[in-house]
This record gives sequence, structure tokens and C-alpha cells, in this order.
Amino acid sequence: MQLQRPFATVTTAVDGDVLMVLSRAAGQMTIADIHRLVPDRSYAGVRNSADRLVQQGIVNGSRTGRTKAFALNEDHLAAPAVRMLADMRHELVERLTDACAGFPLRYAAVFGSGARGEMRPDSDLDLCFVVAAGRAPEVQDAIHELCERAQAWTGNVVRPVVFDESEIDGPDPLLASVARDGVPIAGDGRWLSRRLRTLAG
Repeated sequence: MQLQRPFATVTTAVDGDVLMVLSRAAGQMTIADIHRLVPDRSYAGVRNSADRLVQQGIVNGSRTGRTKAFALNEDHLAAPAVRMLADMRHELVERLTDACAGFPLRYAAVFGSGARGEMRPDSDLDLCFVVAAGRAPEVQDAIHELCERAQAWTGNVVRPVVFDESEIDGPDPLLASVARDGVPIAGDGRWLSRRLRTLAG
């Protein structure tokens, strides 16, 4: 799956992109508003999709003069499913956070394309774990099991990178990218950034 495009797990049509935008909107949106958020789709495609979704009832459409506006129909039977799909990235982060709760971790995060919102369908899901000093052996099996579960949750191959806290003793390009882009799932979310700044002097 692509964490930034969760509807692509069930449809590659423009309808999924339109539903994603409307599920996050605070109010009604015009076709121009929607199209700005899905620039890789044609204006006509977005307009036709919105009209099609109105016909299905999942989207409400209204007109003021010559301008049409659209909003997710929160009363529709499918609205909870739309919300659930839209929130898959958040759900994954919550599941990973819950699963890490008993691990002796200083820090853990999703990093790479999953954190940056650049995943392709075949992208790996990259996870970084920094284990409390000397405790890596006792958590190795649990991390492996968590990665298997995360692969089942997403369909993506999960690539863990595991550091013992004591191994972080100087500048490291990988850890710098994790500190910059990572989405924390365990420990103090700013621990790694502070540690790297301290080491950099």
C-alpha cells in the first residue's frame, strides 16, 4: 500500500482521490479546490468523479449560481468505511506504537518513503529501532514478530534497522534522515535529534 494514498488499496480510480480530499475537508469544496489537492488528475476527471459520487449518495453536491460545491455525506452508510480508509496511516502508526509499548526502546520511528509520503505500491516500509543499551538481544525476536505483523497489516515488505543505544556514537547519514523525517512510534520523539546534536558538538 501507499500510506499517502490509502484509497489506492481498493481503487486506482480518481474517485478514491476525491473521497480522500473530501474526507479531510472542514467544509464544502469546489472542483477547483479538490483539483488543487490532486494535481495529477485532470480537472474534467475530478469533476466527473464528484458528480458520479453524488449520484451514489456518498457525496453531497450543492450549487450557488454557477458554482458547485461538494462535501462527504456523513450520514451515508459508507461514510465510516471512507473515514477508516482515509485514516489508515494514522491507524498504522497507532498499531505500531501500541505494539512497541513493552519494548526497551529509547526511540523508534517509521522513516523513508513511508514517512515522507512518497511510497510506491512496491515500496518497503522502513522502521528504525534504537534499543536501550545492552538490551538488543532480548528484543530481537519481538521486533522480528512486529515486522511480520506490520507486513500483514500493509502488504509491504518491512525493513527494520536496529541500533543499540551505545552504537550511536557519531554522525550517521541514515540516523540523520530518520531524525529529520521519521514518524515516532516509541520513546521520546525528539530523543534522536537531541542525541545527534550532542554528538555533533
